Amino acid sequence: MALNTAQAEILSRLSREQLLEFIDVLQKNWWNLQNNWMAYMSREYREEAALRGDSHCFGANAKVQVHRFKRMFALKDDLPSVMDALALSTIFANGEYEMWKIDPTRFRLRVTNCLQQVRRVEDGLGELACKPAGMAICEAAASTINPATRVTCVVCPPDAHPAGLWCEWEFELAR
Repeated sequence: MALNTAQAEILSRLSREQLLEFIDVLQKNWWNLQNNWMAYMSREYREEAALRGDSHCFGANAKVQVHRFKRMFALKDDLPSVMDALALSTIFANGEYEMWKIDPTRFRLRVTNCLQQVRRVEDGLGELACKPAGMAICEAAASTINPATRVTCVVCPPDAHPAGLWCEWEFELAR
């Protein structure tokens, strides 16, 4: 276990609600780091380079997260395990999303509120063209559970999208 003694002692005293809040804060801290990294990289090296770095780092991070969850939760190579892995990870924890099964071999994940994109628009930076990073994330996460999973981007910036829908991804297990 990677917790040091002081962390383990503090966390062992927390209630279930406090532990859930702690997890929420950790996810927010992770996204804060990512948002600051992206803003810095865009400013220093231009957005194109930042997007390439984002795609690389996010894909690698998704693979590691899902690999760890696969072991920790004994996830199988089926569709529910892909869904569980995405729900457990920090990948889509930066906002609100819906996930639903279409049929036994397919499901969709739709981000309805992306805090990073909303903040960028509010700050006058415009939308981030995050489709390459999103594809890297989804493919890495899904293939870690089952390499036969195919990911399709339904919509993601820079694509035009309606209000209340930032991106949507379809995951399909080959028969």
